[in-house]
Amino acid sequence: MGQMIDEDDCPVCEEFDQEWIFTYGDLVTLLLCFFILLFSMCKMDVEKFRDVAQSFKPTPAGSPFMLEGNDAIIKNINEQIESSEISEETVVTVEDRGVVISFNARALFASGSAELTDTAKKELAKFSKLWYSLPNNILVEGHTDNNIDTLPKDTTFWQLSAVRSSVVARYLIEEGVDDRKVTIKGYGQYRPAFLNSIPEQREKNNRVEVIIVSEDQQ
Repeated sequence: MGQMIDEDDCPVCEEFDQEWIFTYGDLVTLLLCFFILLFSMCKMDVEKFRDVAQSFKPTPAGSPFMLEGNDAIIKNINEQIESSEISEETVVTVEDRGVVISFNARALFASGSAELTDTAKKELAKFSKLWYSLPNNILVEGHTDNNIDTLPKDTTFWQLSAVRSSVVARYLIEEGVDDRKVTIKGYGQYRPAFLNSIPEQREKNNRVEVIIVSEDQQ
């Protein structure tokens, strides 16, 4: 017969008081899901970057910039941006239409002006030496915000954006870019990249974008 256990001798189970571990487990799981999602998004951007880079034609022989492979085109543009005096006012992105180099207007012009500053001329001259060697078409787009206080008298936003894009394009052509490959557009305040309702963001809408057009968009 089995030994009878006296109730007084039965060990008392301690109450589980570590409920926090369930919350901690949920948090770790959520963090894991977040990083997996972040990684997948980064992977998509890299693939898109490669697809656009592959759409660029190789640089012709004899170019002052001997680019090895299509990825080198974008690499050289980034290196040029990083070494320029206006790097903090310049953003490079890769889109379906090509490589977009976005210059904040204050990096190129005085407020409300369409005349290039001396610094802008010096930096654009450096960029032109890289861009003129590319066989791709170049699109120069002008954009403004909607702040009427910064607009010159008797001038519309559309006029200011169009004149600025044409001034940049003309300077690039003077520095060697083939004018047959250059197109200009002025959008005024109608294509903001940021919210005009927030002053800090609104100022960023004043920009000139130089697009190195990808081959399938030519």
